[in-house]
Amino acid sequence: MKDKVSFKEKLAFGFGDVGCNFVWTTVSAFLTLYYTDNVGLSAAVVGTIMLVTRLLDGVTDLCFGTILDRTHTKMGKARPWILWSTPMMAIGLILLFNVPMGLENTGKVVYASVTYVFVAAFAYTAYNLSYNALLSLMTDDQQTRASASTIRFICTMITAIMISSITIPLVEKFGWGTTSVIYAVLSSIAFMITFFGTKERYTPQKAEMKEDISVIESFKVLFKNRYFISITLLFVITYLIQGAGSGIGIYFARDILGDAKIYGLITMATMIPLIFGLPLFPILTRKIGKWKCMMGGLALQMIGSIIVLLAPTNLTVVLIGLVIKGVGVAPNTAGLFAIVADAIDYGEWKTGVRQDGLTNSATSFGMKVGTGLGSALVGWGLALGKYDATLAVQSESALNVIKFLYVGLPIIGLLFAMIFLGYSNIDKIYPQIEEDLKQRREK
Repeated sequence: MKDKVSFKEKLAFGFGDVGCNFVWTTVSAFLTLYYTDNVGLSAAVVGTIMLVTRLLDGVTDLCFGTILDRTHTKMGKARPWILWSTPMMAIGLILLFNVPMGLENTGKVVYASVTYVFVAAFAYTAYNLSYNALLSLMTDDQQTRASASTIRFICTMITAIMISSITIPLVEKFGWGTTSVIYAVLSSIAFMITFFGTKERYTPQKAEMKEDISVIESFKVLFKNRYFISITLLFVITYLIQGAGSGIGIYFARDILGDAKIYGLITMATMIPLIFGLPLFPILTRKIGKWKCMMGGLALQMIGSIIVLLAPTNLTVVLIGLVIKGVGVAPNTAGLFAIVADAIDYGEWKTGVRQDGLTNSATSFGMKVGTGLGSALVGWGLALGKYDATLAVQSESALNVIKFLYVGLPIIGLLFAMIFLGYSNIDKIYPQIEEDLKQRREK
């Protein structure tokens, strides 16, 4: 494109995930612990709430995707929804971590269910879909998308490290309620940086999108995009691994390694090499392409996970394995959303219809279902292992489940991720797609 996306704008784009992490990393990493240990809900109930909500969330994703594709305002297509969803995200986070303790158990379950549905199926859906669609609306240049995605996930990892390191100390000092208010304010500031700091240059009008097709026809067109299916499945398995890892991580640190505060350390072991690896992604993609980078990253994650499996109670071995895993996560973290933007281009090239919102909603559906399954497996697994929040030392069965969810499940998931990525190689035909679309738009 002729319009250059500056580093400042890419950074403003990255702040969108800073805000998102203050909400969603906090929810993923600590909500199960809050529900089981502070509110007193059973792990099985928590897992069921999260899975049912995520399945509903997947449906609302697809509905919102059609709405997003039909949104046209002076502010753009995606940016208005970033603005409108900001107060919903902030209020929702505060509600989640302020369960009224005077309620009976049934009342607590209802409150937890309603507030989780509000955040996951409505607030987060509106924000996350519009934010993910924003990248393809900012630019149609593949390398610019890769570099913007890299900056985005560097911001993500720095925020995730901070949240994993300071949340428990903040909670010990202020409690869950006040901590959630602090994070809600910080997330809102970050969202506004993205809203005011980015520009939508590439609109459906410029792509000559067919605006008048029905919702049913939109889905028919979507399923003609072969890459949308494999990438959606890749999102499911990636976020299943991430959802389970985030939910069980604090238990692994406290009950397997012996100290809840080690959670920040093991998070840093993954995130710091990831941060240093992310800037290499655009360089490597220019040399060997995104697909080869991502497949190599999955292989490194597998090696790192196997190392942790060899000695899950040895902190040194765990840290070594997580560092290797972190290096491998880098290309997949940056590449996953970049290949969605490429898949949108493929869909336009194949069908003549550009579907930024619906394609992103489909992959977001995979993300939500994967996270829901991962969170549910944590809750159900803890219940199966007879986890007891009142015990200082957990039973052997509970400890075995915690180790499996943190180490064994990712190994199985990575095997499936390799299969799904194998069907998602757009690199080999993208130059032709790019050239053909350029010629169409110049007519």
